[in-house]
Amino acid sequence: MNDLLIETPKFVLLQQSERIGPALNALETGKDCLAIYGFSEKKHFDTFTKNSDLSVTPYPLVIGYLQNRLDADEAAILMVALNATGPNDPVVNATSMQSVIEALKKKSPQVAVTYRLSKDESSAGYNVEDLGSVPVLRIHR
Repeated sequence: MNDLLIETPKFVLLQQSERIGPALNALETGKDCLAIYGFSEKKHFDTFTKNSDLSVTPYPLVIGYLQNRLDADEAAILMVALNATGPNDPVVNATSMQSVIEALKKKSPQVAVTYRLSKDESSAGYNVEDLGSVPVLRIHR
């Protein structure tokens, strides 16, 4: 299978002391989803802040935080939205928090995109599409 690969995120967004991410709609199965914004380079963060009214700061992405979230929210799908260009992107690539942990531990320069987040104007949240079984092309941003 050809995976869509993107640079491994190294930073998250903080608003005050909270990590933030896009609002996600629950899956049709009723399963909750949660995402935080992750950025591989400062230039991606800068683009996001230029397209946002949010008062945010970058913060190093820490394996311990991701693992604690996974341990605390075992029933939810937890993901990292990758290099979003702003809080209202029509489509955002994402990957699981577990995939980011593995990439950081292995010092992998890239992580596979496993979810596509599509803006749903009627709910102001994002619908989640699992790309796990869909072959897609490799890209680099």
